[in-house]
Amino acid sequence: MAVDTYALTSLTSLKSWMGLTGTSDDSVLESAIDRASDIIELYCDRKFKSRTFYEFAQPNGERTLTVDNVPINSINTVAYGSSLTFSITSDTSSTDVLATVGNDGDEIRLRKVASDGTTTTSTVAFSSYATTSLIVNQINSGVSGWSATLNKNAYARSLYRFGGRGVIDAPCNLEYPRDNVSEYRVDSDTGKIHIIVDRFPGIRSDDASSNRFPTGFHPVFVEYDAGYSVIPDDLEQVAIEIAADLYRERKQDRTLSGESLGDYNYSRIPVTELLLSRWEKLQPYRDIR
Repeated sequence: MAVDTYALTSLTSLKSWMGLTGTSDDSVLESAIDRASDIIELYCDRKFKSRTFYEFAQPNGERTLTVDNVPINSINTVAYGSSLTFSITSDTSSTDVLATVGNDGDEIRLRKVASDGTTTTSTVAFSSYATTSLIVNQINSGVSGWSATLNKNAYARSLYRFGGRGVIDAPCNLEYPRDNVSEYRVDSDTGKIHIIVDRFPGIRSDDASSNRFPTGFHPVFVEYDAGYSVIPDDLEQVAIEIAADLYRERKQDRTLSGESLGDYNYSRIPVTELLLSRWEKLQPYRDIR
């Protein structure tokens, strides 16, 4: 195996820190790096390595929203509103016991249960079909038992998410946020996006809802690039130390705090103290919501 693309350190850096030169334990060390990276990101509640994020935010009618990951490197779109892009129906609805459509943000999931109890599930991944016109074409040509009708082509990642919507009695209509032309200001370090001018202001100039993000359940779609292209040294050091701990502890009895043999004795630092020393180093990176 290899270290994950978004790991917080490298195999070379870990082995250099531990003074290891052989390759027999490389797979174990790589697993330790990935797990250490996961532990740190879970504790800090954010991702660190630079990548593209697709989020639906819930600003609750305020003028400012905050995305989950920082620092922001660029924002590709901020959009809200609702417009129909395409519809999905089951070609065997008269004999289906169950037929549902879902969207988890990464793929369209088509599932049905036939009259004889047979269950079939098909998926259309956004990584392969980036627009809804491509999704519609794939469903119609490559997914048996389903049909799709395009209303307006849209970006697949921006489709509003839902799960298990039935289509036996009515088509499943998929919608996307249509408006992305309002004006914003951005604080890249804190991840805050502040609306300046609303594309669709209220009728009255003093309308309290003017120049604000909409209310509702996660109504704003944000696609942005964030994270570090090079992991900061202090953050990488914590990842190295935790990965080294994981590697060493795999052959140690963690219930043993000390041992003696004749005049020789030693004691181990309690695991809780060791972890606390790591967490203190992570405080500047922790996202407190």
